Amino acid sequence: MSVRTITSACLDIKDKLRLKLSIFLYNRLRLKTLIRKVSGHRPVRVMFYVNNLSMWKSDKLLLLLREDKRFQPFVVSFLYSVDSLNRQQELENEISAHFNKMGIEYRCGFDFEKNSLLPVSDFKPDIVFYPQPYRDKFRHLPSGVLFSYIPYCIEMDKTPHAANSLYQNICWKYFVPTEYHKQVKASVNYNKGANVVVTGSPISDYFLDGHVPSDDNWPLKDPKMKRIIWAPHHSILPDDWLDYSTFLDVADDMLDIARKYQDRVQFVFKPHPMLKEKLYRLESWGPEKTDRYYDAWKTMPNCSFANGGFVDLFMTSDAMIHDCSSFTAEYLYVNKPVLFLTRKESIGSFNEFADSCFRVHYHGASIQDIESFIDNIINGVDPLLDKRTRFISDTLMPSGKSSTAENIYMELCKIFD
Repeated sequence: MSVRTITSACLDIKDKLRLKLSIFLYNRLRLKTLIRKVSGHRPVRVMFYVNNLSMWKSDKLLLLLREDKRFQPFVVSFLYSVDSLNRQQELENEISAHFNKMGIEYRCGFDFEKNSLLPVSDFKPDIVFYPQPYRDKFRHLPSGVLFSYIPYCIEMDKTPHAANSLYQNICWKYFVPTEYHKQVKASVNYNKGANVVVTGSPISDYFLDGHVPSDDNWPLKDPKMKRIIWAPHHSILPDDWLDYSTFLDVADDMLDIARKYQDRVQFVFKPHPMLKEKLYRLESWGPEKTDRYYDAWKTMPNCSFANGGFVDLFMTSDAMIHDCSSFTAEYLYVNKPVLFLTRKESIGSFNEFADSCFRVHYHGASIQDIESFIDNIINGVDPLLDKRTRFISDTLMPSGKSSTAENIYMELCKIFD
């Protein structure tokens, strides 16, 4: 081992010890003081950062908090400076329109002139929910507020990018979907998962509350036409730490399939929000080819393009083809056939929970597999139905009689105890 390697290892150890000490002191001394301070406020100002609507799943919680006069919930947009100005403005418009329609207090959290986030202190919150607390923005967390965390997706990877982060260890409440996820945090995080609460996944509430979905995403209203979503992941670049995406392998073939089945199937192209920007940067694609490709899905008679939220889209579909880790759990709530498209026989980075979701998927690695799946959808063939139904009931449903939003709301009310 070289001197440089030894020195680097020593620095890593010192950094970890320093982090562990900071977490211990914060939780032992600072946290209790903050809880007492916030519990004395009326109303408690609860601030939710929102990246984009496809990652946002807590409308139900917002409405519960709004009905309780002890709380004042509000939303602040959380845009990334790495996105293009057009993309930032597009996201800002989508987010503001959604929450203004709901009648929820909304503030723009991004300074477009300086291309940076506004300070948290500008909004005077008591409790802050960050959506993705693992970026550089969170090296210097604001003082004087309580932090809470609802992961924007169900954790599916063995070594998630945000594992054992500072934020996870010092937030007051960390809400997870299942007992499995709580056990993982207890074994990995420095605080032994002391702040982790099992509530279910917020996305489940949208599918279980009797919501009547809109079918606006589907251009054709012919009931004989099957409705299939194609949702490719964004991990197409060589330096992406995830490698799920099969988009570059099947992009052209998927257009051919849409044409082949145009009299029997209508398709919605639902790419990950980050895919387009990455295709722009990819030498073999670039902006012109990417825009032309996206436009093809928007203009073909049996196809359309969907961006933003996906609950109504899922509920009005007949099936989905995808390679996205979070959808591996989230689409199961509608209990419809789903094909995971992969370059491998299995996903080696999946954790045990994700593996169990993966096992109630159909799997494909070729165009022939995709067409076979589509033919089964057309003919009503679904051999995994019973197995999938049992898994949803036994594993995915929120525990107890309360919804996920109600479970989280009741935990937040403990600030007044």
